[in-house]
Amino acid sequence: MVCAALLIAALILFVVRPGKGELLLEGRGFALSAEEFSSYLRDRGIDEQKLTESQRSEIIRGWLRSRLILLESSNMGLEKGSASYRSIEQKVEDYRENLVVAEAIRQYVQKEITVTDDEVNRYYQNRKEEEYRAEEGMAWLVVIFTRNEEEALKAMKSVNDQKMDPAAFHSEKETSGFSDLGYLPFNDLGDDIREDILAAPAGRALRPVRYEEEGRTFYYVFVVRDKVWKNDFLKREAVAGQIREAIRKIKGKEALEELLKHLLVKYRVKGFEGTL
Repeated sequence: MVCAALLIAALILFVVRPGKGELLLEGRGFALSAEEFSSYLRDRGIDEQKLTESQRSEIIRGWLRSRLILLESSNMGLEKGSASYRSIEQKVEDYRENLVVAEAIRQYVQKEITVTDDEVNRYYQNRKEEEYRAEEGMAWLVVIFTRNEEEALKAMKSVNDQKMDPAAFHSEKETSGFSDLGYLPFNDLGDDIREDILAAPAGRALRPVRYEEEGRTFYYVFVVRDKVWKNDFLKREAVAGQIREAIRKIKGKEALEELLKHLLVKYRVKGFEGTL
């Protein structure tokens, strides 16, 4: 396989020109344009604007590797119409069908199932003794990130002056935003921020931390929402998101069973007795 790959690479001429011109890759029997590459990323849920150059190059490399082997597949014995090829086509069809079913269920549950604040509160109260006690010292952190130091300092001041909820941080720049990190163990925090977080009261925004990545500079403003020690209860607000998903799964399973009973009647299914 290694020899075959080397032979293919020698036979096929290609040029990588990221960000220069329309074509990113060009070879005998294939081409990859910037537009096609963007579409390729969107189909996989990848935000092209957030890719580093190394990540971008690695994805292009993977695309090229697959394309070269695909072009050479017939010479490796994978002929169209062969038993192995028909087996692949059947697997693809089965996989496609499973994806459609899974997506239909996901959309049905999203549309039909609602989770109220009361349900979240009851779930938390009923399970907090077993599931929502800290096993070690932890901090509930959220972070504002931006490439602009002045913007980071303004965000820090607004939070500390209680003029802004961190979640309300908004910037027109795509490289800026807000993220809820949830509870993180103190021991997992970086040495450069651990002591500041331990010393900060709840609700305090720390001074921006400067990071460099792939030649780009970012400023992170960490906000301490809460701190807990071993056996303390985690704040309901911090775990509300995962609780909602847990309840949605439980209610979704019940709703799906009712839907299937309805579909048995709707599609006049005969010759089957039992639970789907």
